[in-house]
Amino acid sequence: MKTANRTKPKTDFGIEVRVFTAQTGMTVKELAERAGVKYTTLVETTTGRCAGHQLIPVVREFMQNYRKEE
Repeated sequence: MKTANRTKPKTDFGIEVRVFTAQTGMTVKELAERAGVKYTTLVETTTGRCAGHQLIPVVREFMQNYRKEE
């Protein structure tokens, strides 16, 4: 009997977000606030529930700029 898989697999963008938050110690909620996007939309984009055509470039730009500041 197969066990139910209750976790939603991450998209490539979702993995990028997780790596970034692990490296910086920032939470996903903080990332959403600082990037100026909705938290729920960011989470749904990382799991593939919504496309995020406008959100992904904004968050990627924030992550790049944040790394440059450090």
